[in-house]
Amino acid sequence: MTDSKLDKLFSPIEIAGLELPNRVVMAPMTRSFCGESGVPTEAVASYYAARAAGGCGLIVTEGTVVNMTDARGYSGIPAICNDAQQAGWQQVTDAVHRAGGKIAIQLWHTGRLGHSRAMQGTQPLAPSALAADGMFKDFGDRETLAVDIPYERPKAMGFEQIEQACGEFAEAAGRAKAAGFDAVELHGANGYLIHTFLNAESNQRTDEFGGDMIGRSAFAVGVIRAVRAAIGDLPLCIRLSQHAVNDYGWVTWQNQEELEVCLQQLKLAGVDFLHSSGYRLEAPAFADGESFVGALKRLSGLPSIGSGGITYSNTTAESFAGGLAELTDPVVCESALEQGECDLVAVGRAMLANPDWANKVGGGNWRQLVPFTAAMLGSL
Repeated sequence: MTDSKLDKLFSPIEIAGLELPNRVVMAPMTRSFCGESGVPTEAVASYYAARAAGGCGLIVTEGTVVNMTDARGYSGIPAICNDAQQAGWQQVTDAVHRAGGKIAIQLWHTGRLGHSRAMQGTQPLAPSALAADGMFKDFGDRETLAVDIPYERPKAMGFEQIEQACGEFAEAAGRAKAAGFDAVELHGANGYLIHTFLNAESNQRTDEFGGDMIGRSAFAVGVIRAVRAAIGDLPLCIRLSQHAVNDYGWVTWQNQEELEVCLQQLKLAGVDFLHSSGYRLEAPAFADGESFVGALKRLSGLPSIGSGGITYSNTTAESFAGGLAELTDPVVCESALEQGECDLVAVGRAMLANPDWANKVGGGNWRQLVPFTAAMLGSL
């Protein structure tokens, strides 16, 4: 029996033909357990299947890179660009489906936030040759967590590299469809490659991929169109954020007019729904006013996933490594849904600690939830 105070959170929903039993989403979280090969293992399959069995309506995988060179900026992260990796992901989707779940893959290019240390000496790529602020941290290489390694100056992408990147996203998406995924999500948030094209600070190009908001949206539009052609009518999502994972002072859209122009471009290109990323679910899109996810939904007219549980004063890396307790308040989730700010809610660290978070919360057994601690990152 579902807790009556959470009727909306545990009500079914259909998005672009994808039927979900509830509105609980497992947020994408980098785990770095796929070794040098980037192939998901049986342990990875069991990890995701446990969340499906635990009642989660939709699982979004950790970021999965589209090539093994300039896209794979961290150690141990998964990929889907060859047959072995595709077969590994088939093992994951089969396990999730046997457990009664639905799963989307998040496709990722780390862009300038990657490092040659993790890419066999390959220089990171970006729209412009501008290094990110801050220090590189790699959860797959624990040594980087204890030392200061500045971000590198990336290589500005030429037209051929832009075309190649669009093709790599499309090929990865096609492989994901063949591997049995129920949906595809593009990682357009947190300062990674797609996001850096959207931001005027990191994108200082003067060609058709830079300049005004339409120009800065052109790379994302190209990726979306290429992916849509590869996956047909499979549901397609893009994750967006105002800020970078390494810098909450790095702002992408200065006002709602810019955001609306961008969202309409992405919608016309073929996106079905949106996924916000932020430090709090209720965090405003701009200095004041509605939440970022609320603005995404209103300005696009598309269904949206709300998320956010990272402490504002920290970077994401510090929040994860610092061992902050995280349970995720289901009442806040329910309120956001009831107020129409979003259509689904993503749960992150709380679901690492509690694979059956959805079943426990839906059954009214909140007191059985275990807080997240950094020690939980050491294993799947």
